[in-house]
Order: sequence, then structure tokens, then C-alpha cells
Amino acid sequence: MKLFRSLFSSPGCEEAKGQATTPTPSVHGPTPKVEPPPANAAPASTSEPAPEESKQTPSPTCVGDSVTCPEGARLQAKVEGRYVTIIRLDGKLACIDAICFHAGGPLGIGDIEDVNGRKCIVCPWHFYKIDVESGDKYYQTMEFKEGKMQAGEWKSNGVRQRTHKTWEEGGKIYVQLSTYERRPSHADYVESDGYAFDEKCGDRCLNSPPSANKLKVHSAGADGRKPPSGQVLRGQYRT
Repeated sequence: MKLFRSLFSSPGCEEAKGQATTPTPSVHGPTPKVEPPPANAAPASTSEPAPEESKQTPSPTCVGDSVTCPEGARLQAKVEGRYVTIIRLDGKLACIDAICFHAGGPLGIGDIEDVNGRKCIVCPWHFYKIDVESGDKYYQTMEFKEGKMQAGEWKSNGVRQRTHKTWEEGGKIYVQLSTYERRPSHADYVESDGYAFDEKCGDRCLNSPPSANKLKVHSAGADGRKPPSGQVLRGQYRT
């Protein structure tokens, strides 16, 4: 028994035990003291940050001759897979996503209305008013006056429809997309990006009859409009 005790009480065993429990010092300095995390601390994230996406600048695309888009008319085009509408108002060209951000309606063939001096294109499905230059969606407030509700001022819900650069050169009309992206994750996402590449929705604009591409459209149904019930009229735009 004495021999057994002497073996385990020898200086060599005590030294080995100490070496096994002592942290190895860092080559850059003393080992910092590690404090235990708080009980309510969130678990540390092990995922690496996503790399930044490289931004590409879309190239200009010729969409047609200037003479094909006189005052009040519009061109429906598919540029890099994206459906857009080019319209000439007051001698100026504007380009906007052709498919409505709200429900995929044919915004590009909607009527043009003036909202407080701003030219707006009105979606023929749900009558949303979209600024053709900025892409803002406008709504009219309601005010209680003289014992009754009355229409108030117009306000913006913010940019909901993406707009693009368009110009004329050498008798041709050019469009330069403001983005190639189509995913909700990219930094400058606009709601119309979600429908912008949808072929079924885009064809409603590309295949619209000539009457739908005039400044004002008065016939219901022929241009893919929805009736008040919200159902799509049967015919050319069968879904």
C-alpha cells in the first residue's frame, strides 16, 4: 500500500497533472480570460456573411422607330426578358414596367390620368394610379367635413413600379433597364420586379389590340380588363 501511494504522490505525477490542465499560452501574448456567456445570450452565428453581388449595368436596347410612337401612343416591348411599356406624353418618352406590381395586371395598356399635375397610368384591373415617370403609386385620402366624408388630398404609397431610362437617337427609341435583378433579395427591389418577367402576364400587353395602346381606352373587356367582380373576361386573354 505504501508503495502504491508513493507512486501516485511522486513529484513527476503532480507535474504531469499540472501540465495537462494548464492552457498553452498564445504565441501572441497571454491567454485571455474566457467568461461564460449570459444565460439569455443568443447562439453565435456560424454562417459566413454572403458575398456582395456584382452589379451589372444593362446595355441599351433599340425597341423601335420613333415614328411608331407618336404623342399619346405607346410601345410594348420585351427587353432582356423584362416586359416594359414606352409611352410618349407631352412630347417626352417614359418607360415603366408593363405588368402591374399588385396582381400582374396589364398596366401598360391602362388609361392615362392627371393626378395633381402628374401623369399616371391606371391599371385596368384594380385602377391603381401609377406615376409614369417615378413609379409612385398614388391614393386619395378621405376627410370628414361638414358632417360627411369627402375626398381629400392625393398622397404617395412610395415607388411600387420600376421605371427605366428611355431616349431617342437617330430616329430610334432606346431603353436601358435600371436592373437585371428579379429576386426580392436584392437591395433596390421594387415590387413590380416580382411580375416583370412573367410571360403569361406580359403577353396581355404585347398582344393587346391597337385600341388598347391609345391615350384613352373606353371599351371594357377587349383590352384584358377585369369587370367589377374581379374575374378575367373570357376571350383573347383566357387564363
